[in-house]
Amino acid sequence: MDDYRLVGKDEVRQILGGCSDQMAYRVIRQLNRELEERGVITVQGKVSRKYLIERFFGATDEEGDGQCQ
Repeated sequence: MDDYRLVGKDEVRQILGGCSDQMAYRVIRQLNRELEERGVITVQGKVSRKYLIERFFGATDEEGDGQCQ
């Protein structure tokens, strides 16, 4: 169940390589829109860690070390 943990901007920033708060929130909003279109209930300002990693790195069990652009 830990795979479905929700993360906020600080962990999003860390996973994406230290991007700005603004970029982290933008990513969270985008991913939550995608999840809502699939019928998934979301929490404002949080996103599934598993979905974040899957979308940015194509992996479901690694943290990755990408950089924000």
